[in-house]
Amino acid sequence: MSVSPRHPAHEPLDLAGAQPLPAVGERPANVSAEGAASANATVAAGRLPPWNISTLETAPKHSWRDWKTLIGPGILLAGSSIGAGEWLFGPAVSAQFGGTFLWLATISIVTQVFYNLEVMRYTLYCGEPIFAGFFRLAPGPKFWTFVYLLLCVSHIWPFMASNAAVPLAAAILGHLPGNNLIHVAGYVISESQLVKVLGYVIFLLAFVPLIFGGKIYNVIERMMTAKLLIVLGFLVSVSVLLIAPRNAWEVLTGFFRFGQVALRGDTVIAGPHFDVRMREGDTTYVLKGTFEESQSDPITKFGIWDGARFEELTPPFSPQVAADRSQLLAEVRQMVKPGHFLVETPRDGAVWRVTGTLLSNGTWTADEVTRRAADGVVAHYRPDELSGSDAQFVQSIVMNQGFERVGMVHYWSEHGRLPFLDWPLLAAFAAIAGAGMLSNALFSNYARDKGWGMGAKTGAIPSAVGGGRISLSHVGKVFLVDDQSLASWRGWLRHVRRDQVIWCTCSFIGMALPCMMSLEFIRNAPVSDDRVAALTADGLASRFPAYASFWWASTLFVGFVILAPNAVFAGDLIARLWTDLIWIGSARVRNRPGNAVMYVYYGILALYCAWGLVALTILSPLKIAILGTVLGNVALGFSAFHTLAVNRTLLPPPLRPSLFMQAGLAACGFFFLGITAVVVYAAFQ
Repeated sequence: MSVSPRHPAHEPLDLAGAQPLPAVGERPANVSAEGAASANATVAAGRLPPWNISTLETAPKHSWRDWKTLIGPGILLAGSSIGAGEWLFGPAVSAQFGGTFLWLATISIVTQVFYNLEVMRYTLYCGEPIFAGFFRLAPGPKFWTFVYLLLCVSHIWPFMASNAAVPLAAAILGHLPGNNLIHVAGYVISESQLVKVLGYVIFLLAFVPLIFGGKIYNVIERMMTAKLLIVLGFLVSVSVLLIAPRNAWEVLTGFFRFGQVALRGDTVIAGPHFDVRMREGDTTYVLKGTFEESQSDPITKFGIWDGARFEELTPPFSPQVAADRSQLLAEVRQMVKPGHFLVETPRDGAVWRVTGTLLSNGTWTADEVTRRAADGVVAHYRPDELSGSDAQFVQSIVMNQGFERVGMVHYWSEHGRLPFLDWPLLAAFAAIAGAGMLSNALFSNYARDKGWGMGAKTGAIPSAVGGGRISLSHVGKVFLVDDQSLASWRGWLRHVRRDQVIWCTCSFIGMALPCMMSLEFIRNAPVSDDRVAALTADGLASRFPAYASFWWASTLFVGFVILAPNAVFAGDLIARLWTDLIWIGSARVRNRPGNAVMYVYYGILALYCAWGLVALTILSPLKIAILGTVLGNVALGFSAFHTLAVNRTLLPPPLRPSLFMQAGLAACGFFFLGITAVVVYAAFQ
């Protein structure tokens, strides 16, 4: 049996005119499922070879006693995402803005659930990864190969390896890496260069687990399950024992502050941390950093503010810039007072300055408020002398520790533009919540390798060593729709929904707990490229000096465990995506035996290895992360709409998503493309 793709799926017609053929995947009259399978019947499916017909096995029954039934792609992808986002972007977002922007994570994670379920829906039906479905739609494999080659650019940046090197370097040095010079094996290098060298080492070692172990999915699943146990155990323990209830509440409510943004003061100084804008001549400079004993240069970020955006300056500086930098640093040093804060920001044509005390419980209390009008007149107030909107403004600055919350729609209506924020960083923050980018598409690949639905009929990708008996089919297999198969289908849908409940829960926990730690231990600490992944360890050690060694070592270890396994996952992701595309879409490899898929996989992995070493050389850790994740939003948004088209076109009508699921998938596409549009708009406003 072969159904022509040139006719509508709901009623394809026999060209001979004898009788209507069944809908795609449905059983023709007087043909049993066993008969169809034994006769090598096929079902036409778009622009690739037709699917073979087989039978759908019964879904495994859920049992809390048999906990292994709960382990699936949800655990694996949760392990790849938990903590990684906040360990990288928490210090850059949460520590600066509290829980204000966590609503972005809520939308990101919830809409990804719809995406994950729908890409697995396709795999349950035919045993193929969702990318094969993309290729089956018009205009065909060649066109979509070019499109997804561009979209996959977001995944070729090895930012997990580069950032995992930071806690490892901090453990070796005994302090956060900076610009100090050190001696290593007879060579003099900077601490930032040490981070790069360790990044190379971690990146290369990440390929080892992908070479050994039989089925690659099983290797990564075991690794991510162990990571979840270690990381969640540490984060839950710290959160229960050490996190103040106000910070926990700040995070939990932040997930529901939809549409709010934080307007941070132009200058915020909190204890040893400083983030200031200062004018020298005709230039407005930005200096960020922390005064600490281990650093000869306290500035971690330095650049120019042009009134709308920040432009970072890096050594070597011109003589004039170097002189300005030294002069401004001396002025900042005079402003920094242990145990005190200072916030300065414009409002209603005047410049307001609020100073006060950092209390031992981590809160702020204002001592004095100064207002400098445009004509130079300066007025001094005690906080209790203010009233109305002025009192609310100062109270907000103090309560939020350096920023004011406003509604984004209200701000737009009042100013006619978006607020000046680091939108690429916020877009990256949203992208890395949950799984993010095209890594969500791997739910379909891993569902196949797990043997879920018709994935049990198609095989898996084997490792180079120990995987010779594992093979992968070039073409998927589908089942014919009847009462029996529909009952099994509904069982599989329940199974993947349980998997997504686990993933969604772990994703929210993985975002919330590190965010609480950021607020508790490193609030207002400026972020620099080579310190971001180890700031929390420094904050914990500083808070509890009697146990500094324990907290320093344990937090760095957990930071490394969070990031390093993701370097393994990143390599598998890029190699797996393109292996599946070539294996299914290329006519050249279509006649190769099933176990030859390893040669395609490891050829792509070798190319990724070569490129990764180049990327680690030319870009800093945080820049690599931001670049990759912002590009990834485009890929995820586009592929969400593509998945919707696949499931509405290639699946039989009884198996297609409901209107609710289709709406959720469309929301995923609109959100991730929309936040990318905001980044582009903000860059040119």
